[in-house]
Amino acid sequence: MFHVAIYGSETFSTIIRHTIENQYNKATINAGGAPLKVLAFWNLAASQESIKEDLPVLDFLQMRALYTQGIINGIIIPRELLSSQTNLVSLIVRNGINVEDIYLTGRLNEKALLEKQILSFLSPWLNASYLPYLEFHIADQCNLNCKACEHYSGLVKTPHYPDFKQFTQDFHKLHQFISDIGIIRILGGEPLLNPKIDDYIQLSRQLYPAANLFVVTNAILLMKMPAHFYDTLKETDTNIHISFYPPLEKKMSEIEAFLQKKGISYYISPLIHKFEMKQTLRKTASPDYFYRCSQSRCHNLYDGKIAACFLPFTTKYFNEYFHQHLPEDGAIDLYTPGLTTEILKTKLMQPFERCYYCQDSISVDWEQIKNPSTLADWLAEENQSL
Repeated sequence: MFHVAIYGSETFSTIIRHTIENQYNKATINAGGAPLKVLAFWNLAASQESIKEDLPVLDFLQMRALYTQGIINGIIIPRELLSSQTNLVSLIVRNGINVEDIYLTGRLNEKALLEKQILSFLSPWLNASYLPYLEFHIADQCNLNCKACEHYSGLVKTPHYPDFKQFTQDFHKLHQFISDIGIIRILGGEPLLNPKIDDYIQLSRQLYPAANLFVVTNAILLMKMPAHFYDTLKETDTNIHISFYPPLEKKMSEIEAFLQKKGISYYISPLIHKFEMKQTLRKTASPDYFYRCSQSRCHNLYDGKIAACFLPFTTKYFNEYFHQHLPEDGAIDLYTPGLTTEILKTKLMQPFERCYYCQDSISVDWEQIKNPSTLADWLAEENQSL
């Protein structure tokens, strides 16, 4: 019998347990396969409860010990929990769990639980046509231009928008490999600068109907957007995510009241007084910062390619402005012959040359860049002695 531990100890996890024991195992046995035995729930850290239902709730180290001993054979992760824990798989793989032993559930819905569908309810992580997170630019330039913005939006000399027809083709190409996404964030730059923003929202919802969809904005243009923009947000169940910067401090209450009147779902970040700066021109000893970088799971779709983060696509603006030669590698061409979901997801979990030029971040005061910009606006080593 194959023994498994299920991530989490909340409602989703317990439902997964009962789905496996009552429906999945029955269908597996009928198909001539071996059933699964759920041995435990587990969390990354110690839980307040040591027992859930009649099973132990382990922390990661306890679970890993049983896994290492061969008592636990597989790790099951409920799909719904990954949206809030996008680094989970990379973290446990980095700490001793073989990626081949990680399984992802399907979404908990009536169709997935039908007898004909239940056998595909569990998929090996690398073969599962799912990403917990995706973002994409619909404008590279910005109307705020923050110092230390790693999208380098303040260095974009000429406004740049993707070609929507080509983007549509690229998004459909991605869908051939990734048919489900937990969170999609439409951003920039400043996405509200793109007059075709409605089209990108509608396309995202069309291709990924179950995704949590967000437009990420600095809110400067929010109250000037046309009525059809807000109609599109409501029709597609899209949320506004406001990055709250000091220039909007006196207007945010008005903006919030405006969104409430429009009936728009929104989130406002805490007021941002600090930025984290981690870029360097000094090549570090290894690219291992990738494994502790929160942005290494910010999968970015850009110009027919996907990367673990946005830097393979935005570093060009830094290089062009300052006549530098930071690597611009790390992107996976979606049109590469022979590309598969497994190859794509494997590459997204690996560091690349550009990662040598990120280091543990330092905190700098938020401010807008001046014209002309200087290296001190972007590089950690230019600010460490300040």
